[in-house]
Amino acid sequence: MINIKSLELKLGRHEIFSDFNLEVARGEKVGIIGGEGSGKSTLLDIMAGRLLPTAGDVKIFGEVLTVNGNVYADFSELRMAEMSAVDKLKRALRGLNDEKIILLLDEPTKNLDTEGIEWLINFLCRHEKLTCVIVSSDRYFLHQICSRIIQLGGAQSEPIKINCAELLPPTPSGAVPIVLEANNLLKNRDGEPLFKDVSFTIRQGQKIAFVGRNERGKSKLLKTLATAYQSGDETGGCLRGQIIFSDGVKVFSMPRVYTHAAAKIEFDKLAQTTTNFLLLDNPTACLDLPTIEALEESLVEFPGTIIFVDEDREFIQAIADRIIDITTQGTVDRISTYEDFLANETVKLQIKEKYKL
Repeated sequence: MINIKSLELKLGRHEIFSDFNLEVARGEKVGIIGGEGSGKSTLLDIMAGRLLPTAGDVKIFGEVLTVNGNVYADFSELRMAEMSAVDKLKRALRGLNDEKIILLLDEPTKNLDTEGIEWLINFLCRHEKLTCVIVSSDRYFLHQICSRIIQLGGAQSEPIKINCAELLPPTPSGAVPIVLEANNLLKNRDGEPLFKDVSFTIRQGQKIAFVGRNERGKSKLLKTLATAYQSGDETGGCLRGQIIFSDGVKVFSMPRVYTHAAAKIEFDKLAQTTTNFLLLDNPTACLDLPTIEALEESLVEFPGTIIFVDEDREFIQAIADRIIDITTQGTVDRISTYEDFLANETVKLQIKEKYKL
């Protein structure tokens, strides 16, 4: 168990903790959330003995194991490079003594796909006596695992501002205008398809999530769409196919970034841009929870079109009204919420066929 009383920590003139108290019972799973700089990872460092507090009493009854989103373990870098994120996690967590280990998890789902997250949820649920303190911005994961969630710092975040350009007018028949068509797209890497036989028609106002196991393919397809818009090349660099953006479409493309500061720069660019079509590659990957919630609210209210890739299940559920699974052998495409897509039996059969499961 964990017993923290009257914890204080000052780094220079900056006060991180003041009179902070926390008790975690054996077998309890506790989530820690908060904004950037609120002390989430610092708290784990104090629990692990890597950082001494300015004042207070910290008692840990057990052996501490820390695992973060970039899993390190006692085997070679070459072997690590060959392993998937979930396999690295499985290696780091194998053979735990539930009654002795205090497991500290720092953003453990950041590099996991949907299946990897479900594996980790099932693992932690099975290990009922394993004590865990979990820092994460993945709300779905926290709600599945934690008996309680503790907020550090203030929950307020500046709203993400999106300036929407004039939308395309309805067609003469009154139909919602088409803003993007992709026909029979094929792109390879090292002789193997990143994606193949990708075709779809996007109408204004749709909010589409690219999902699935094909991590490289999803992001590469998003980048291909951005390249086609920016260069005017209707193939977007594909070996085959055609990409057509309608006149009047104004696209803002956000690439994947790897730090909170880089994400802030991209959102600052977006705030100064007039757009009616967003292409977003893993926008939540480096954000704290208050910023994710602010972004989510802004995207829900955005009247234009969105295509995005992300691994945050609640974020996808809140925003997307159409789901496209991008496999190496085509797509599984359905107008629905993400939860309905995952639960649909026809979709499950189509995905099984595409991935040859």
